[in-house]
Amino acid sequence: MKINLFKRREDTFDYESDRLCIVCNHSFKGRYCNVCGEKITEPHERTILFFFGIILNAFTFLDGKFLRSIKLILTNPGALSRNISEGKRVIYMNLVSLFFVANFFYFLFQVFDSYSSSLYTQMNLSGYHNEVARDIVERKIKEGNATFEDFEVKYNSQSANLSKLLIIILVLAFSGILAVVNIRKQEFFFNHLLFSLEFYGFQLLFISVFLANLFRATIEAALLFGLDWEFILADNVFSFISVFILLYFLTRGQIEYYSQRWYWAIPKAVILVCLLQGTVMLYRIMLFHLTISTL
Repeated sequence: MKINLFKRREDTFDYESDRLCIVCNHSFKGRYCNVCGEKITEPHERTILFFFGIILNAFTFLDGKFLRSIKLILTNPGALSRNISEGKRVIYMNLVSLFFVANFFYFLFQVFDSYSSSLYTQMNLSGYHNEVARDIVERKIKEGNATFEDFEVKYNSQSANLSKLLIIILVLAFSGILAVVNIRKQEFFFNHLLFSLEFYGFQLLFISVFLANLFRATIEAALLFGLDWEFILADNVFSFISVFILLYFLTRGQIEYYSQRWYWAIPKAVILVCLLQGTVMLYRIMLFHLTISTL
């Protein structure tokens, strides 16, 4: 059911009249043809308010399924995946769709380049990969007779475009990790994939969009009022908060989705977070080389 920002109108539709479908010429009663599914166009669907409502839903995805799914992800991690795996799908948003919605919002309101990985990040904040990246960039710039600034602009644009597609690799990789960590459960890979999609939907929407933008707004407010909040400007503050939230989500997910006891769920969540960091690092390396090869 779509969200309606205005007062719900009374249903005055005539369900008893016989109608002729304009598509298949079948006679039927009600709003929909029971042969081809064509819907009767009602008067309010020709109004400008209805048109703007369609645009609102298209760009914000504010429908009942989306909001219900997000609420369940935030209040009971793992329950959405469990319900969908058990066949309760009609009332929830498809997890693949939810992931791509989260992906859309991440790149629309991006604060940290965790997944798009700018050239600065690749050359300075990617651990042992930094030196390799710097050597490759220097050689690429010399070959193209370009300035570093021009190359950086082209790289960042290409990397952002590729990351929008490649981020699904992280979902697949985390699904494999879940399968190994929970190997005794003997679940189908598809079931691990469901939880991985829920996890990344949560991670992108709540941490990378909501929490990151809240963090930035707090910093800007502190600077605006001249407050000396240097501690909150440090990257490790946001990282610590993020890791704590991920540990909570994965612990609850292990309990809810994989039916683990809490004393097993906690160490498994710690292992998952550590392995998750490894997959992100490998993802950045792959993104770097793919971006360089396409410039």
